[in-house]
Amino acid sequence: MTSASILLHGGAAVVCLAWTVLVLVAGRGPTARLLAAASGIAGLWAAAVALNPATPLQGLTGGLEVLRLTVWFALLLSLYRRVGGARAAPALRRFALAGGIAVVLALLSALPGLVTGPLLPSLAEPAMLARPGVALLVLLLAENLYRNADEASQWHVNLPCIALGGLAAFDLLIYADAALSGGFSPVLLDARAALTALASPLLAIAAVRDGRWRRDPPVSRQAVFHGATLVVAGAFLLGVGALGEALRRLGTDWGPTVQASLLAGAVMILAVAAASRSVRSRLRSLVVDHFFTARYDYRREWLRCVTVLSAPEDGARAELRAVRAIADPVDSPAGVLLLREPGEATLRWAGSWNLPSVAAALPAGHPLLAALRAGDQVLDFSPDQTGEKPAPADLVASFGPLWLAVPLAHDRDGMAGVILLAPPRAAFALDREVLDLLRVLGREVAMFLAERRAAARLAEQRPLQDYAKRFAFVAHDVKTVASQLTLLLANAEDNLQDPEFQHDMLLTVRSAADRINTLITRLRQPGEVMDAVPPEAALAATATGAAPAATATGAAPAASAAIAPLARLRRIVAAQTHPVRIEEDAAAPAGLAAIAPERFDAAIAHLLNNAAEASATGEPVEIRLRSEAGRILVDIVDRGTGMTPEFIRDELFRPLSTSKPTGSGIGAWQARELLCGAGGDLAVLSRPGVGTTMRVILPAAAVPAALMVPMPVPFMAAAGAGA
Repeated sequence: MTSASILLHGGAAVVCLAWTVLVLVAGRGPTARLLAAASGIAGLWAAAVALNPATPLQGLTGGLEVLRLTVWFALLLSLYRRVGGARAAPALRRFALAGGIAVVLALLSALPGLVTGPLLPSLAEPAMLARPGVALLVLLLAENLYRNADEASQWHVNLPCIALGGLAAFDLLIYADAALSGGFSPVLLDARAALTALASPLLAIAAVRDGRWRRDPPVSRQAVFHGATLVVAGAFLLGVGALGEALRRLGTDWGPTVQASLLAGAVMILAVAAASRSVRSRLRSLVVDHFFTARYDYRREWLRCVTVLSAPEDGARAELRAVRAIADPVDSPAGVLLLREPGEATLRWAGSWNLPSVAAALPAGHPLLAALRAGDQVLDFSPDQTGEKPAPADLVASFGPLWLAVPLAHDRDGMAGVILLAPPRAAFALDREVLDLLRVLGREVAMFLAERRAAARLAEQRPLQDYAKRFAFVAHDVKTVASQLTLLLANAEDNLQDPEFQHDMLLTVRSAADRINTLITRLRQPGEVMDAVPPEAALAATATGAAPAATATGAAPAASAAIAPLARLRRIVAAQTHPVRIEEDAAAPAGLAAIAPERFDAAIAHLLNNAAEASATGEPVEIRLRSEAGRILVDIVDRGTGMTPEFIRDELFRPLSTSKPTGSGIGAWQARELLCGAGGDLAVLSRPGVGTTMRVILPAAAVPAALMVPMPVPFMAAAGAGA
């Protein structure tokens, strides 16, 4: 049985050393290090026997066997001192003295020449008798430790006592059998390797339990999970290999065939297990969860929830992602989402994940809604002790077996819905920690769905908002046209008999009517926001027989939409009744600005009118024009009262907010919208008591001057006031 001994002891060495690494990573403190040493020395002993199976009780292997018992004895002494305290000191001294003597004698038995081999005559020597003495002391110490520990401490020491005491008891069995039978049994010696491999996980779990007195192990759950998977897979292959070796040793013709078949089947079984979520769930619940005080890695769970909910729309629908965000933490393979529409009391089907798509509905008086109360309780539909299933029959008939009902509680909307989960892949114990996590994830999913619903409503209302924006522009321009007509009536009292005035009055009234009709037409066209074209431009277009131009706010200007700002500023200033002075920087002359003429004229006209209203009578408004870093800058400067930073930040560009008795609160906002739509901007530099500078920033454009069409200035524009 030399081959079987090599295989068994080699496999035991691999298993023990693997668990030793896990204990060193997961455990903390001196007790955990002793547990790692106990498992590690057992692995070294098994490796030594695998390398020298002929002499398992002497030489290096015999010394490692004694060292293995010594480390176990020291570990139990440390636990005894930790649990018993001062009252255990006398017993500890007695055990330590007896153990020291037995260990010295046992080490002598491993020296060459003192023992000839693992035969019964050697058992009569005092040195050889010391080995079962050390094993007996380990067994007695384990029994005393467990019996003298209180109820709380027993949870921490029971596994080391069972593992080490059991191995020591098996060593005693080996020596007792040798005394009775006249020789050491190779079967029992090899079985000791398998028993050691089975006991090493108990030491690892004991190390984790010891660490729970202080903190969780500084290792991720994924590392523990994959490490445990490798250990379990290795132990499984080791067992299959041992069985195949035993069959091969039978000497039959079909032995090698069975051995090859077993190995191939074992690999196939491991592949199926690795691909099965149910197997992974069972392994996680049986092994991994025992390494941590908290059942979940909340950082990982939160990141997983965010990743699932924020997945792109080309994957699963939002409703299905919401179900998965709740189902994955509890290993549920399927679920269904029921949502409540605003203003309704009924929950309606919104989506299913791996469940039938049935348009089910829960009315206001449904028992499930009454059981959920205000959305602060997760319902468990698992069979209770009486075997009854409290899940509503109509939902079970529609979707099949159900396990949990997780409410989606929202702070504003109340209970926005509920997610029903199917039973888990493997047995899943529900405790307070799981229920708390589900409630928190339910609130997160409720906020996610409420945000998506609000975004959908906003998208539906956007056409109405665009219409309101167009109407605001139109209302402001109608107000300007009304001001010009009012001025026309005032001048008519003194100049009505003048034939030239009568002709200009007819032109002005006709152009005003055409302008209003054009504005109404633009207002009816969906998807367009009409640029405000000043009345001066409309009147000029009417006088020349051209239609007033307009573009859509927010659209990128065309390549040919470029102007010479100085020429257009002069035309706009010519229509102003308040004095305006234009200055151009000779060192940085302005080139062409990339903006549609109507946009530029409307924005500048609004800003000039505001500057004129803020200035004292006779105080000129200054316009400074220059080019800087590929941009055209137009500064409109007044010496008025100025504005505070708070007013600029909170009120100046707020639509419909105005401090003027007859103002509409549209001008400054409309000017900035027109400039931003052309790729420019509007900056405000103001100090109370000093004045204000409205800086128009426009992108420069290289457009030939031949494309610029001068705009004529009508008679009534020079006589009337702007917007």
